Amino acid sequence: MRYFARDKLAGWANQAFLISVVCFSLAGCTKHEQAESFDVTDRLQGLWARDAAQVWAVGEEGAILHSADGGEHWRSQKSGAVEQLFSIWGSNSQLWAVGATGAILHSADGGDRWQPQKSGTDHQLASVYAIGLQVWAVGEKGTILYSVNGGKDWQSTASGTKRQLYAVYATGSQVWAVGDDGTILRSADGGQKWQPQKSDQAVSLRAVYGSGSQVWVVGDSGTILHSVDGGEHWQLQTSGTVQTLAALCGVGTELWIVGTDGTILYSADGGQTWQPQVSGTAHHLLDVFSIGSQLWSVGYGGAILHSVDGGRNWQRQTAEGLPSG
Repeated sequence: MRYFARDKLAGWANQAFLISVVCFSLAGCTKHEQAESFDVTDRLQGLWARDAAQVWAVGEEGAILHSADGGEHWRSQKSGAVEQLFSIWGSNSQLWAVGATGAILHSADGGDRWQPQKSGTDHQLASVYAIGLQVWAVGEKGTILYSVNGGKDWQSTASGTKRQLYAVYATGSQVWAVGDDGTILRSADGGQKWQPQKSDQAVSLRAVYGSGSQVWVVGDSGTILHSVDGGEHWQLQTSGTVQTLAALCGVGTELWIVGTDGTILYSADGGQTWQPQVSGTAHHLLDVFSIGSQLWSVGYGGAILHSVDGGRNWQRQTAEGLPSG
């Protein structure tokens, strides 16, 4: 994930920072003398990586950042948008980013050119996910949109809830969406029809990830839920923290979670046990993505963290005017 309601976090960080893009090499952090400068406000909300080299991040005021070398150099891409962007996802050369006031941006060429798509809603869209040309987006007031043609046409579908939805995840025709008040929704037909699943939780659930029939959901107050049967039954896992957990990703049985105050949790056994990792920052982390043993995380203060060893060591790019966290 990715999206925190602005009214809930308004007191946490309101400064804007002028960031001179510098970068971190795969072995560590290095500052480059002639880094491209661009304005990035105080939050990077979402990211996605195509492979170990191609990485994108999105944030406030339509900010889209791209690295073609695993984060050694970053440049700003022209989004043409001024809305806050909360989430980005890709499929092959195509990319989608979603955000405030129903904004959906699409690129068919790796982000060199971005075009708006008609979402048909002015509700905030918090999360986007794609498999091939199938794309899903969820957000405010239970909004669920889906497209079967890469976003040329978006359809709204009844979610059965008016609660805020924060994240969407799909595998095959199975799709999950999670949100406020312990909301978990599941679709077995690619997102056309949705059914609620019983979480037995009252907290906001902010991210969902799956591997086969196993699904994990994370949220406020250190909540981690796990299902081994596609969400028919959920069990609470012990996180060891009360921080808000904002996003998670995985590779096989290895899982990573990020959250507020620089929280990073790691599990090597599918979530049976969780261990904290040292992020080196106190900034809230809002998203995480893995490609093999490489991981990236983004968050407040324009933070971009990178690990090449499965999270045992995290490196952060440094920039003038950006708090060290």
